[in-house]
Amino acid sequence: MICYNDMPLIEKAIKSVYDKVDKIIAVDGRYKDFTDWTGQWYSTDGTIEFLAGLPKVELRFAANLYESDKRNEYLKGLEDGQTVLVLDTDEIVEGDIPELKSDIGLVRFSELNDRREMRLATRLFKYRNGMKYTWVHFIIEVDGKLFNKRTRAEDGFSSEKVDTKIIHFASLRDEARKLYKSEYYKTLGVREAQYQRSRYD
Repeated sequence: MICYNDMPLIEKAIKSVYDKVDKIIAVDGRYKDFTDWTGQWYSTDGTIEFLAGLPKVELRFAANLYESDKRNEYLKGLEDGQTVLVLDTDEIVEGDIPELKSDIGLVRFSELNDRREMRLATRLFKYRNGMKYTWVHFIIEVDGKLFNKRTRAEDGFSSEKVDTKIIHFASLRDEARKLYKSEYYKTLGVREAQYQRSRYD
């Protein structure tokens, strides 16, 4: 999990997985290019204090990084073969988190109050040494080989559907934060498009 001033939604996210996992790695710090600049590099809204008070949480700090680089910070805390669930602070998990027989578990993902069209997402996977997030959001490489796209495993890696569900509830954020995130993701989208072009040109 990566976070920055995410109270109170992060409480819902943590509560939804706390009894289902052995450890939660949370990386706090301002995102590079995020327009909500208060003069502070780390959360000031109680996020840090909340996480620090939970025995299962391993709290790390990394500020002024692109989102993919910030996600790589929690990969550094993993061991080869561990089952990993990627969860954002404005999401909750429904159902169990199974051990995987495949490289990737395809979880069902939907927006709050709109569960009719659940899409599959590659948020559950077995960690392998050499994994890293690229510039692209939620796309991972293993030693230079593409491991997954957002909704499926890449060639050479196996996947299975699981009963786990992730519900996204960003609509519950305050209006100012929604605006900041919208502006940030426009910037992120431009970088992702540039990265994709550089891979295939």
